[in-house]
Amino acid sequence: MNIKTRVSLTLLIVMCMLVLAVLAGCSSSSKSQQDASMAASKGEMNSVQKSDATSDKFADAKQVNQSNAAPAAEAKEATAKAPAVDGKTAAPNVVMPPSGNDQEAGFNRKLIYRANLVMPVEDYSKAQTQLRDLVALSGAYILQFSESANTGERGGTYTIKVAANGFVSMLDGLEKISPALQRNVQGQDVTEEYVDLSSRLTAKQLVETRLLSFMEKASKTDDLLAFSNELAKVQEVIEQIKGRMRYLDQNVSYSTIELRMYQQTGKKPLLSDPNELTLSERVEKAWGSSLNVLVAVMQGVLVFLAAAVPVMVILLLIALPIWVYRRKRNAQLKALRLQLKEQQVSENTPHDTEQGTKGTE
Repeated sequence: MNIKTRVSLTLLIVMCMLVLAVLAGCSSSSKSQQDASMAASKGEMNSVQKSDATSDKFADAKQVNQSNAAPAAEAKEATAKAPAVDGKTAAPNVVMPPSGNDQEAGFNRKLIYRANLVMPVEDYSKAQTQLRDLVALSGAYILQFSESANTGERGGTYTIKVAANGFVSMLDGLEKISPALQRNVQGQDVTEEYVDLSSRLTAKQLVETRLLSFMEKASKTDDLLAFSNELAKVQEVIEQIKGRMRYLDQNVSYSTIELRMYQQTGKKPLLSDPNELTLSERVEKAWGSSLNVLVAVMQGVLVFLAAAVPVMVILLLIALPIWVYRRKRNAQLKALRLQLKEQQVSENTPHDTEQGTKGTE
């Protein structure tokens, strides 16, 4: 074999070795990349499980402001469309103008208003009709209603839900029905709670998106099941947060009015002062009290007799045979005494006769 042939064989062997080395390196690098991706998915799974507290703490303020932009626009539109009462526009009372830190943060206050009213009226039926007309014109609705009447008054209790922008006008209309209206208005600021719920919702939705992406990339059944369980928990929390936010939005949009409307009747109450009663009324009251006492006593006697009858029957069944037995025994003893007495008399009579004849001789 010449030198040229040996050189060509050497070059061929070296090239084969290089090709084998390149193929081995590629296979090892792909395997290492697969192991790294599995480790990364496991690490991300652990980070997802611990993301509740971290996500609540580091929520993005910009997204919170965007979530509050829509309610602010709705509040401005509702203020522009506030109903008029006697040519005057009702003052907005749900969204307060931002000031200070609120204006810098870029969100409006969310307030829930509730009013407790007591309305004395002269004519309950007429006032009730006026109230229903006012509710219909204000776009409100009666959520609950109960009516009662006694010797002192006649009235009813109403629970009214009215739009937030018509809350003040509704109170003014009720005051026109009864100028002696007594009212107590309270407001609850839920801005902080709403912002916190918005932040939590944003964070939970990010976690939901990450879990969905993990489920798409998962290749093992165990990993898919674990991601599915975590996703179900996160979605449950999301629904709870959304439900609470809807509840707050509804109560901010609609204020609540608790109204008690009543009419004093001509009859005096049962527990009125006796000194204020006339003579005939006091006599009638005393006569009625006496009759009530007499009826109560008779009822007590009848109840006692009704309760005592079974006991008396049992005692009679026990005592009657004893009484009959003793009576019969006494009759026998009496007859025996009479018989003994007659015997004694009969025995003493002949002896006395013989002594009398001897004396005469």
